[in-house]
Amino acid sequence: MTYLSSKKIYPGNWAEPLNGWYKNIDTNYDSANNGSKGGPTSVLAVPGYRYFQQRGYVAVTTASGAGAVASGSVIVPSPYRNDDTRTDITGMVISGSTTLPAYVYRAAVSVASGWGDGRVASGIYAATGNVITFGPGLTSTGNVGEAVAQANLTSTTSGSQPGEIFFTAGTAAYGANAFLTATGAAGVSVNKVYKEVTTATTYTVQARESQTATSTSGGWYISSGDATAGRIGYFVVEVCYIQPDEAPGYEDIDGYLLGRTVS
Repeated sequence: MTYLSSKKIYPGNWAEPLNGWYKNIDTNYDSANNGSKGGPTSVLAVPGYRYFQQRGYVAVTTASGAGAVASGSVIVPSPYRNDDTRTDITGMVISGSTTLPAYVYRAAVSVASGWGDGRVASGIYAATGNVITFGPGLTSTGNVGEAVAQANLTSTTSGSQPGEIFFTAGTAAYGANAFLTATGAAGVSVNKVYKEVTTATTYTVQARESQTATSTSGGWYISSGDATAGRIGYFVVEVCYIQPDEAPGYEDIDGYLLGRTVS
C-alpha cells in the first residue's frame, strides 16, 4: 500500500498526539481509494517540512501451545470508535520517494502494561536469546541509519519453562539517536545518520535471533493462563520522521485570486 498524499494540520490544530491514521478516500464511489487527499496525518510545524508521528500496535493472543508468531503487521487504530465506516488501518507505511524522501529519526516499541483491569496480559514470552524488532523489514543494523530506524526489545528474564524468556509488561526499547555528539568520523558513523526512505516502506514487528539477523526466528506468545482468561498482550510501537512538503498548488493561491475588489 502506498498513501496518495498526507493530511496536513498546523500547530494550532494539534490538540492530541498523532497516531498516523488518516483514510484514503473514495471520491467517485467506485470502491477505490482514489481521493487526492489521504495518508498519515502530519504537522506542518516548520515551513517546508512535514513532521509525522505514526503509532500503532500488534496484538498477541496466542499461547505457546497454539504456536508462536514470528512476524506481525502493525494496526494503526482509527480515532473514530463510534463510526464503523472509518476502520483501523492494517499496515504502518512510510510513503517516501526519491523526489520527497522521508527521514526517520525515532523508533520505539514497548510491551503494554494495561490499567490493572484484567484486560492486558502480564507480559510476552519468546525463545531465549531472541530479540523483538520493530523496524522496516528484515534488514541489518549495520546499514546506514538502520540503528535509528528500528528498536529492539531484549530480555534477560527467564520464562516459566526452559529455553524461554519473558518480556514483562512495561518493557521498552528505543532506536539510536540521530543527533551528532562528536566531531570528525566518529560523529558521522552509520548509527548517527537519519534513515532515508525513498520508497513505500512497511514497518512490522519481528522475532529474530539477533539485532542484525535477516530472517525471523521463533516467535512470541502469552501464557496459557492469560490466553484462557481472554487477556491480550500488545506491542505498542511508534515511528517518527520528517519529509519535505509537496510543492504548492493552485489550492494554495486561489483564495487570494477570486472575488477581489478592484478600486
